[in-house]
Amino acid sequence: MKITNRFLLLVLIAGATFLLILFAVRPDLISNIWLWFVGLAGVIVKTFQWLADYFKKLLNPAQENKSATAGSSAKATKLQETVTEENTFEGLTLYLLRYYDDGETTVGLLLTGHKFYCYTLEDTFHQEKIAGETRIPAGTYAIRFRKEETPFTKTMRQRYPEWFTWHLQLQNVPGFSSIYIHNGGDHADTEGCILVSDRLTIGRGNTTLTHSRETFKRLYGWLSEKLYNNIPVRIVVKDENWMNNLK
Repeated sequence: MKITNRFLLLVLIAGATFLLILFAVRPDLISNIWLWFVGLAGVIVKTFQWLADYFKKLLNPAQENKSATAGSSAKATKLQETVTEENTFEGLTLYLLRYYDDGETTVGLLLTGHKFYCYTLEDTFHQEKIAGETRIPAGTYAIRFRKEETPFTKTMRQRYPEWFTWHLQLQNVPGFSSIYIHNGGDHADTEGCILVSDRLTIGRGNTTLTHSRETFKRLYGWLSEKLYNNIPVRIVVKDENWMNNLK
């Protein structure tokens, strides 16, 4: 059994090394298999966590048993809080899972009902906010119409007179205002907002979205229907460390 585990670990490490080299040489290939890459990352995280736990047990079995009991209790409490929150919210929840930040752009996955819906693109992370260049903090935010005729509202209505009415705005974002969900091409179009698209290209020079208008139109129509029917909508934004919960 130990030999088998070691062999599998070597295979996983070799695979991860191959992907890292491939990413450096041909980033365009990785962008087409991101789901598999994220899944592999989760497996690697689980494997290393298993090794860490294994050696902890060998070195200090008594302490490990005590920690396991405390950890199980904490996890159970956290799980109960999560389940309670999910059960008490009567509306639609979107999940934005960030998974890649290249120093200019943050790429994420938008999920609905725990199913992949589209890609997201935001600004990069900054410890201290830089206006127009910083992504919003992780958190849970209600999404509502901003029923004000701002210059950007008028611009969007001119572009999409058949279906656009008001901006989809995230509410009460700490340190930010006018945070919308809309379409765009790259981080220059975000200014803190969330861009959506079905297609993503991660290149050497820039990370871009294509077919963003079609994706936004589809998402806007769906969310607008919910809001006009008084169904609450919210988005749960998680930073890259959400993958730690895969263990």
